[in-house]
Amino acid sequence: MKTLQRSRPDRHRLSATLADRRARELLSHLSGGPATVRDLAVALAAAERGCARSAVTTADRRQYRRQFEHRHLPRLADAGLVTCTPGGLVRYVPTTLDRFEVQFPPLDEPDHPTWAAAAAVLGRSHRYPLVSIVDETESLSLSRLADRLVGTDATDATPSDLAIALHHADLPKLAAVDLLAYEPEGGTVRRTSETATVL
Repeated sequence: MKTLQRSRPDRHRLSATLADRRARELLSHLSGGPATVRDLAVALAAAERGCARSAVTTADRRQYRRQFEHRHLPRLADAGLVTCTPGGLVRYVPTTLDRFEVQFPPLDEPDHPTWAAAAAVLGRSHRYPLVSIVDETESLSLSRLADRLVGTDATDATPSDLAIALHHADLPKLAAVDLLAYEPEGGTVRRTSETATVL
């Protein structure tokens, strides 16, 4: 097995990986320290089958090891979340998430409800300042939000271009994970009780 390690992960790739429950389950197993590929395959099989690790059969272990080596491990490595030695020892790379201001849930809680919100905010560089601005006020217009974001270092877009991106991509995505409320017809963005969970 070759050594898997990537340098600067793409925000979209990292966001998509953290949004995947299986990836979070694997990271949860690595939160206590390095693990072998075999151990992680057994942990994945046990989680998928809903059984104890001791109940995982040899056939299941082999099947899940192939899945892990060919699908999950490359994805985690591409996201910069793990490294793997040629001998098959997998390590979590905490500095990957430490680079971001986003408040992530505990790694050993893969089912924590805030994971979806944290992954959504991570997806684009201007989403964290966006959520911060929304958290500072009860509500504001889409145009006012775009103007305030342009005043930050998070984007180099014009206010009109940014307003279009916010309307079509960012605000619906963040509203879907309850970090804000967005009324497209009136162009109004409002804080919710969940807005500060990722700040």
